[in-house]
Parts: sequence; structure tokens; C-alpha cells
Amino acid sequence: MDKSMSAELYLSFAAVFHRPNQEVSDHLEELIDLWSEVIPDMEELVQKLRTFCHQFPPGEQRLNALWEHYIPLFETGTVEASPYASVYFGKEGLVLGKEAFNVQQFYANCGYVMGTESGELPDHLAVELEFCAMLARNGQDEPLIEFQIKHLNPFLNNILPRIKKTHRPVYSEVATILEVRQLNLQKEGDFVG
Repeated sequence: MDKSMSAELYLSFAAVFHRPNQEVSDHLEELIDLWSEVIPDMEELVQKLRTFCHQFPPGEQRLNALWEHYIPLFETGTVEASPYASVYFGKEGLVLGKEAFNVQQFYANCGYVMGTESGELPDHLAVELEFCAMLARNGQDEPLIEFQIKHLNPFLNNILPRIKKTHRPVYSEVATILEVRQLNLQKEGDFVG
């Protein structure tokens, strides 16, 4: 797979796992098309996503439906799947733990500085996926492999089963697609894509 396609895939997953916004909501069909073209044997999941899109056409209703599931999944109450890696790797299970620092250091070592305008912490799932997209796009294969082995894959191994278990529309299916994508990369011995 070429670098731009690998980067595009990482960005597509990052888009879904960021806080819902109108642009991503209105272009969800394009993301689904990308996944169905590039990742094999996803027909059942793609059909569930297409059904969601048919049930909630682009616009405010779809965005509200995404928010309805995003908030309990990632943000408030008894959060079903914290989007921060620190929660899974620190003894206390707190946000902004050692893993956030380690990830931020890795970014800095690769010349990537997180601005405050991102609104997210360095170990947020979407931020880590965006970082992988940047490395893939820039052809930084060795740092990408190292980041996946040290940070992203262990994080995905913790968070994706939690997201899938919720059976929340869109998020559960996208978590499964991302999991299959990562497993395929590992089987091929090609962490880059």
C-alpha cells in the first residue's frame, strides 16, 4: 500500500474518534467507501455503517446521533472506553499519566510539536492515529513502526475491545475495522501499511 493511502486510512480512523463534527458527519459515506475498498472482508460492518447513514442522512440529525453515542463512550458518566492511553497503562488509571508524557516525547523526537489549538492530550486515540498518518505520509517508516509497537498497538489492544463491546453504532463497527486493519498489518509483518 502506498504512503498516501496508508496516511489516508489513519486519518479516516482519527476523524471518527475525534469529537463529532459536521464535516466528518456529512462525509461519513466517503470514509465507509474507503474502508470497503482497502480493507478486505468488511461487508457486514460496511452494511451496518451504510444502514446508519441511510437512517440518519447528512445534517444535524446524523451529527446528533453521533454525539448521542460518543458522549457516554468517551466523555461523561461512567466512560465506557477512555480515549486516553494513560488510563490503561498507569497504575492509577488517570488521564495525563506517564504514557501521555512518553507519547509527547516520541512526537517531539520526530519533530512533531502539538499545539494547544488541537484541544486534545497527546495520548488521545485520534491524536495518535493522526501522528501515524503524518509519519506514513512523510515516509518515516522506522519511527512509524517503533511508535506502533511501543504505543499505538498496546493502546488499541486495550481500547478497541471496549469500544466494540458497547455495540454503539458507528464506533463499534469502526473499532472492528481498525482492529482488522492492524491485525492484517501485523500478519504481513508490515506495520507501515
